Amino acid sequence: MEEYGLVVQIKRNAAVIKTQRSTACDGCASKKSCGSGSAGSEVLLEVSNPVGAKVGDRVVFSVGTASILKAGLILYLAPILSFIAGVVLGQTVGTNIFPEQNPDLVSGLLGLVFLILAFIGLKVYNGIIDKSKTFRPQILRVE
Repeated sequence: MEEYGLVVQIKRNAAVIKTQRSTACDGCASKKSCGSGSAGSEVLLEVSNPVGAKVGDRVVFSVGTASILKAGLILYLAPILSFIAGVVLGQTVGTNIFPEQNPDLVSGLLGLVFLILAFIGLKVYNGIIDKSKTFRPQILRVE
């Protein structure tokens, strides 16, 4: 997906660009969590700068569709699957460890612990992928 923006700052091999949110953001289920308001509002993005764009350049940048899909799967499925795993583990193992406790309470609490651990894991993973720049948009050309 190609978008247009204006380079406002240069950081090593990256550029900070100011761009308008597209109408594609309006239909996205994650628009509130990524800070998207309505289409047309401005946003600052840090993007890879392989073309050597300079401050003030109008650029075309690309956000990979595969990256968006992978990020969505990771952000939505990891917490849900972790919660389910915690609940199932709580029902099977938790009743043996805490036989005097309500098994539903044990499984619910273990599910909550696994959910919290999933969010902590996502935070750590975010730091790793931020360094690798796998999901970062890339400038394609200067207009």
